[in-house]
Amino acid sequence: MSELKTEEEQIEAFKSWWKKNGIMLVVAIAVAVGGYFGWQAWKTSQANYTSEASALYQNLVQASADLSDENNQKTVVFIAKQLADDYGDTGYAMFGQLFLARVDAENGKYDEAIKALDDAIAKTKDISFVAIANLRVARLMLQKEDYAGAMARVEKVSEEEFAAQQQELIGDILISQGKRDDARIAYQKASEALGVGVNHPLLDIKLKDLVKG
Repeated sequence: MSELKTEEEQIEAFKSWWKKNGIMLVVAIAVAVGGYFGWQAWKTSQANYTSEASALYQNLVQASADLSDENNQKTVVFIAKQLADDYGDTGYAMFGQLFLARVDAENGKYDEAIKALDDAIAKTKDISFVAIANLRVARLMLQKEDYAGAMARVEKVSEEEFAAQQQELIGDILISQGKRDDARIAYQKASEALGVGVNHPLLDIKLKDLVKG
């Protein structure tokens, strides 16, 4: 009899506890389950978002293969702007600005190209992207014959992996100013930065042209 009473007491105790806490328990479970499925939905949404941006970027790259074609230029501009507007927090949008600048440069709009690159630089902390963008800005300034500006910009690049590109561009700036000896030194540094066994035919030609006879 005492065992039965104990069971009845336990049941009554459970009923009493459920009246006080049952609703909160159901809510807590619902929140936990909803949170899990919400997290899964968010991850799926993010994956789709990134996939869409990637597909657009691939189309942009394909169109940029021949920027002498006006239709390709229009495609690049359209996609780059779409990436910036709809996927601005992705790396694809950031690199899309490089292609947008290429279109401007193709049409001799160097100031617009520089602005596009500088806008992209201002929006990122990616040091590799910043280095690439600064090198491109320096080349555009060289095209404008702004040698001081080009040199100042290329000297902002300090990352070791871009040393060869940096030194070659410094050589290009110097040779444009008629500073052949200084240019040769820069080209030699670029060749050394490439490392043994790495071929760069254009750089080799530049060096041979400057070898003292």
